[in-house]
Amino acid sequence: MKLTGLSEWHIPQSWMENKKAAQECKSPYIADITEAAECALHLALVNEAFIDNTNIPLIAHQTSRSAEPETWSSLVRDCIETWLLAATGQYHGFGRAEMAWMIWDDAGVDALVQKYEPGMYQAFSALPYPVEKADAFRVLVLKWFGGVVSGYCIKVSCAFKSLTSQQYADIDSKPLTHPSTWVKASDLDDWLDEKGNKHAHYQPEILMHNISDNIPASYTSRTGISNAETLVTKSAVNAIFGIEADNLPEPDDTYWRMGYTFPVQITNWALAMAPHHPVADRFLSNLTERIRADGDALSRIDPLDLTGPPALTRTVKDYSESTESNFSWQSLSSINDSAPGGHAKIVAGDVLVLPITGFSPGRGRFRNMGSQPTSHPSARLVHMAAGSWRKADLHVTYGKLCRTVFGLCRDWSKIPDP
Repeated sequence: MKLTGLSEWHIPQSWMENKKAAQECKSPYIADITEAAECALHLALVNEAFIDNTNIPLIAHQTSRSAEPETWSSLVRDCIETWLLAATGQYHGFGRAEMAWMIWDDAGVDALVQKYEPGMYQAFSALPYPVEKADAFRVLVLKWFGGVVSGYCIKVSCAFKSLTSQQYADIDSKPLTHPSTWVKASDLDDWLDEKGNKHAHYQPEILMHNISDNIPASYTSRTGISNAETLVTKSAVNAIFGIEADNLPEPDDTYWRMGYTFPVQITNWALAMAPHHPVADRFLSNLTERIRADGDALSRIDPLDLTGPPALTRTVKDYSESTESNFSWQSLSSINDSAPGGHAKIVAGDVLVLPITGFSPGRGRFRNMGSQPTSHPSARLVHMAAGSWRKADLHVTYGKLCRTVFGLCRDWSKIPDP
């Protein structure tokens, strides 16, 4: 597929067959990517284009400093090409399922926040590092439009002030199976934790989502979503997360020696949600409050802890444990599972947590935490881990060596001095 001259979005032509539904979604009615995303959501709902066994629309979101293919590295081009082939139903072995695809550049991300979360715009702008804005964007775009976001440290420039101003895109994840097939019926099976507690998806016929106040007029007119009563979903999966770290709890020290905040930690290089899922609201609310509380100290906070996987894990963990009684986050571990690759598990009624092989397969042999090869049936997506937003820093490197090899320096800073 030739990427030269690529548009910032793709909406399947087959979704346009409903002429009345598609009328406002044809050029010249779409002014920018925010309106294109509104159309994609509307058409996905009309056509019931969802990930199997979920209410998550088949819309893929990616972001880069520039939406011009000529500015991308060969790796970025290869990853985006794979997503586009999946979106257009042309990728070998993926079947003919189609999906919408959006690439958000800096201007698009800025417009997204100003239009849909104006009350958060000041806090969002106060984030000192671009990687933090990219992290927040992932959750924000899923809150309003749903779908899948992929790629880690996307639209990243120097993470710290001591670096140069060079910027690069880091869209470095590729689907191994079509996202429409990521959730199988067996993934919704009831499961028992180590204490014998049963966990299952919600049985009620209808599951309500809360809708934010001050919805933009274009969002309402295009999607038909205006309040909580207009967005109802049948009982199924409404959010998908994947484990990136699977370790024993304390007193075992493996997890923190490896640099993780939680023994069981989820990643944010790939996640999926239905629009207006409460996890998205909770994450953005927590982030806004912390930004306002920490003020000038933001540059001294590890971006991972503020917006990265630990922050997302903390939100999903707190949401799940407060929503479902007798649930323990550690029970998501597959470290003692008899089946290689582990099992996907439903928590809080509609959240599916994939085992480490789901979004983090092929980790190699040393401390792979049960990760299976990319050819394993549980593998949905592979993270190429081709780039890093951290600067090589002697102080940080020493702390990592001390922590990993000697089991000391647990509280040593993981970020360079500003």
